[in-house]
Parts: sequence; structure tokens; C-alpha cells
Amino acid sequence: MGRFYGITLIAETIPSLFRQFLAAMRHLMTMIKVAFLLVVELGVFPLMCGWWLDVCTIRMFGKSIGQRVDFFSVSPLASSLIHWVVGIAYMLQISIFVSLLRGVLRNGVLYFLRDPADPNYNPFRDLIDDPMYKHARRVLLSVAVYGSLIVMLVFLPVKLAMQMAPSIFPLDISVSDPFTEIPADMLLFQICIPFAVEHFKLRATIKALLYYWFTAVGWALGLTNYLLPRPEDIAGQGNENDPARLDRIHAQLGGQLGGQHRAVAGYLPPGELNQASLAEEDNDDEQSDSEIKTFVKLITYVHGKLLLVAWMTLLIFNSAIIVLPVSLGRVLFNAVPLLPIAYNDIYAFVIGSYVIWTALAGIRYCIDQITTRRATVLLVQIWIWCSIVVKSSVLLSIWIFVIPVLIGLLFELLVIVPMRVAVDESPVFLLYQDWALGLVVFKIWTRLAMLDHVIPLMDDSWRVKFERVREDGFSRLQAFWVLREIVIPIIIKLLTALCVPYVLARGVFPVFGYPLVVNSAVYRFAWLGCLGLSFLCFCAKRFHVWFTNLHNSIRDDRYLIGRRLHNFGEDNTQREVETANVLDPDTDVGLRHRQNIPVEG
Repeated sequence: MGRFYGITLIAETIPSLFRQFLAAMRHLMTMIKVAFLLVVELGVFPLMCGWWLDVCTIRMFGKSIGQRVDFFSVSPLASSLIHWVVGIAYMLQISIFVSLLRGVLRNGVLYFLRDPADPNYNPFRDLIDDPMYKHARRVLLSVAVYGSLIVMLVFLPVKLAMQMAPSIFPLDISVSDPFTEIPADMLLFQICIPFAVEHFKLRATIKALLYYWFTAVGWALGLTNYLLPRPEDIAGQGNENDPARLDRIHAQLGGQLGGQHRAVAGYLPPGELNQASLAEEDNDDEQSDSEIKTFVKLITYVHGKLLLVAWMTLLIFNSAIIVLPVSLGRVLFNAVPLLPIAYNDIYAFVIGSYVIWTALAGIRYCIDQITTRRATVLLVQIWIWCSIVVKSSVLLSIWIFVIPVLIGLLFELLVIVPMRVAVDESPVFLLYQDWALGLVVFKIWTRLAMLDHVIPLMDDSWRVKFERVREDGFSRLQAFWVLREIVIPIIIKLLTALCVPYVLARGVFPVFGYPLVVNSAVYRFAWLGCLGLSFLCFCAKRFHVWFTNLHNSIRDDRYLIGRRLHNFGEDNTQREVETANVLDPDTDVGLRHRQNIPVEG
């Protein structure tokens, strides 16, 4: 009987175990599918985009496919990483451009593209729920779309630019000397690009250009109300199915599309209007097949014209972006002789872009002032901004070049020279490398100051000063105050840290008559010894403050200093009498004196 019961229990357990095994296998296969799709979409696909971009722009840099293959055979990891980063950057730029289009165009125009801001859109849920054939179809469609965009927006503009200005090609973006190029890269990525992003307002400018372009093209093609939102549309986004609003939009589109049937006027992309409104709009429900075909052809024709004009505009714009900044940057770069860095077209492109952007901003500001008939105000503003530019240039030159050079030189004397230079050798200082190193250290120091961290040579007053400068900005910059309160104290401290060890090592210590080797060793480690002594003094001050606070807290807690007693202010006469009766006059006379109790003679 027991054996039969065991067999029955096993027979009942097997299906449960089998179901659990199937559930575990299902979860495992789902994890494998998600991992595979993530590798394809975030690894393989960007790598393919990077390689395709390299193939389409290879003649612009004067290279060949064979050279790329040789580089891949020599260093496959570095080659793949570079192409993957380029592909990711390209995909990110496309995503940013689409988001800008969504901010300009009317809701529903880009209905065929997924909106990441849609609360119903969850990419991870799609990775899990959608079958593999749908993901495969989506990946193939993305390959076709991105590949076509690279050909139309990169390859053809490069070909056009090479036909327009063949003398500036091939472009040189190679790094000949890393120790020379790194400081220039630090200036580019730490100062120029953050300054451009913060002050030039690229996103707002690009959105304004897109709005003007869609306004002009929409007016020319008769699609203004279809492409751009109107104030009443923006105000009525919460009531998209209002019948009066639908009739008004349908009627306007009907006039723009050439007086076609009301069904043609009723065309709007899904997501903006209810698709059933087409049937409700027209009283005549029976339409012929010819009218439907005419409607489809008309919509295709209109969208085709719009896409053609957009592609031609981007073709000319991308070609101009390649030619104009590089040409202007080369002229300005070659106009400055004896630069410590080698020529690179990336620097030329950045310089040319800065000059063009500044000129356009100045022209726009002047036009705005002239159109409002404020020429006198314009002249006053020009004079004010010229003085601001002069003051800012002087302060920025000290802040960006002088102070980082001093910091980098001090860091090299503290760390690099004692580690890498022998005692019997003389160190060689490269100021541009010291500048790059000092720029990084100085930027970290200023960020820590703004974050209110306790570090040496820093207190709360520096954070207050930096916040005041940031609030004032360039327009209200107080140059003399900044020079007196911020720049000069920093330079004095740095010069003190550089000069005092030098004077001690070269002027004071040789007086004791030690050999030359000992003097060289003292000179080599003078800055490090002064740093250690300063650190000990800093720690001693901090420990003194800490022990003082600890002593005061113990004292205040023991003797109740700074606390108010509950019976404070009551009549003390009765307490004095009671205390006098309790205390023995012969035992504690000092306590009676402290409590102001008269002692009998």
C-alpha cells in the first residue's frame, strides 16, 4: 500500500515538475532572445552604420578600402570600436533631429515613426512580446532606411562638396604627435564645445530654422496647415475629436489640395484625427475606385514633392557645412604663425564654425535693432559689448592659459619630475603639456568648489565668489572685482607654491655646503617636501578645530552651558534658606560662598 501511494505521489508530481521546467525554459529562451536582439540593435547595427559611413566618406579623407582593411587586420578591436562609436553617434544625431522635427511639426505628421515620449510605448516590452519575424522585419527596415539616409545625406553631399571645392580635399584629421595634439583637444572639448552648447543655443536655433523652412515650403506647396500647428490647434489638443474642429481642418485641406472630393480633404495621418471621421465627414458614403486612386496619387505626389525639396535642401546645407567652415578655418589657422600644434582640419572646422556662428548672431542682432528703429541703442550696445569682449578676453586669457600653466607646472614638479627624472639629470618642461594637465586639474578644482567640498586652499568664500560670477554673466561682468577677488589670489598662491621651494632649494640650502648630488636631490624633492609640510599643517589645523569642538561639546554637556533650566526665574530666597539649613557650615564653606549664602562668623 505504501509503495502504491509513493507511485501515485510521483505520478502527480511529474506534471508539475514538467510545467515548471517548461516555464523555466520559456523564461530562459526569452532572456536569450532579448540578449540577442540587444546585441543586434546596439552592437551589430551601429557597427554596420559606422562601416557604411566610412565607406561613403573614405574619399573625402584620401584613404582607400585597402587601408581600412589593413588597419582592421592589425587592430580589429580598435577598428571595431571606432566604427561602433561613429555609428552610435550617427544614430543619436538622427534621433535628435527627429525629436526636433516633432517639436516643430503638427502632431500626427510623423505618425509612421515611434515616439519615445509616448507613455504606451515600451521598447523592452516589445522585445519580449513581439515575435522574432517582426523584429527581423524591423531590423531589415532600419538597415534600408539608415543606409539610404547615409547615401542621400552623407555620400552625395560629400561628392557635391568635392566637386564644388576640390582644392580643400582630402581632409586631414590624423594625429601626428599625441603629446602635441592632446592639449589642443583639451581646449576643444573642455572649453570650446561646452561654451558653444551653453551660449549658442544650438537646439533653439535649429528649431527656429526648421520652423522657417517648413513655413516657406508649406506656403509654396499649400501644406502650411498640414505641416505646422496653429494656435487654436495647440489650445485644442485636449479635444482632438471636436466635430467643429474636424470640419474646419477638412475644409481647409480641401482648398489646399486643389478642390478635390471631401474624402481627399479628410486625409489626415493616424494619431491626429479619428479615422472614422472620413466616413462621417462626407454625406455621400459611396465613392468610386477612381476617386480613391486619385486621392492616393495626390497624397503620394504631395509627399514626394515635400521629401524632394527637403532632400535638396539638406544636400546643399550639408555640402556647405563641409566646405565653408573648413575653408575659413584654414585661412584663420594659417594666419597665426608659430603655433605649437600641428595642423588638423578638425580644428579648422571648429574655428570656422565659431566665426560663422558669431557673425550670423551679430548680423541677426543688428537687423533686429535696425528694424525697430533703434540705431542709437544699437551703437550703444556695440560699444558696451566691445568693452565686455575686451574685459572678458583679458580675464579669459588669464583664466584659461596662465593659471592652468602654473597649475600644470606645479603638478609636474610635485609628481612627474620626482618619479621620472633622475637626480643627476635636468628636467625639461613642455608648457603646452603642462597647460593641458593644469586645465584638467583646475576644472576639477572649480567643480569641487561649486559643490561645497572641503579641500585645501578652499573655503566657502570661493563658492560664493564663483556663484556671483556665474549669476553676473558676461553682460554684467565686474572685471576689476573678479581680478582682485579671484584671479590675483589664485595666482599669488600658485606663485608662492612655485617660488618658495625654489628659493629654499637653490638659495638657502646650498649655504650649508653639502655636495652637488645632495643639493640636486633637495631641489628635486623640495616641492614634494613643502607639500607634505603643508599637508601636515592643514591636518594639524583640522585636528585642532575638531578637538576644540569636541572639548566644547563635552564641557557644554557637563555644565549645561547654553541651556535654560525649567525653574529659572523663580524666587531663590526659599532655596537659599533650605540649602543653608541642609548644609553644615563646617563641611562645605566654599560651596556656601559660590551660592551666595552668608557664612556666620
